[in-house]
Amino acid sequence: MNAQLMNESLRLLQAECSPKAGIEMNIIDQTDLLVMSSLLNSYDFVYTRKIHLLTLYAVLSLATKRHQDCSYTDPNLTRKILDGDYLYSLYIQLALQFDEYDLISYMAPRIKKWQIKGAEGHSNEASLFTYLEQFLNLEFQHHQASKAIEQVG
Repeated sequence: MNAQLMNESLRLLQAECSPKAGIEMNIIDQTDLLVMSSLLNSYDFVYTRKIHLLTLYAVLSLATKRHQDCSYTDPNLTRKILDGDYLYSLYIQLALQFDEYDLISYMAPRIKKWQIKGAEGHSNEASLFTYLEQFLNLEFQHHQASKAIEQVG
């Protein structure tokens, strides 16, 4: 189930990412995607939403990786910055397309904080996973509360 979810998410990402951008998708950490797909499969979301959320996680992970290890002496500095910025804008575009407005609202201040931490040389991957896990927990609690209210009403 996790492999299928990962493959469908990566296919969606490939389809949505402009070939003109020339961004290499092979830098996505398969282990990170496997861990996130396991987390998503532990929630009672419709399958397409799991695909969307894993795709958004992959885009954010790629953006983070492109912005990592940038130095003024790096001959690929401009390319890394532009790739990362493109991927962050793709994340917003896809999140809007997938109607993930709550995710955008939740992640926006956290993304900014982890971008600052990344610029200071701190690792970002654990934070990304943690932030999405917290969002999913809040979504699940909200969903459970809504179901309880519907049953009472």
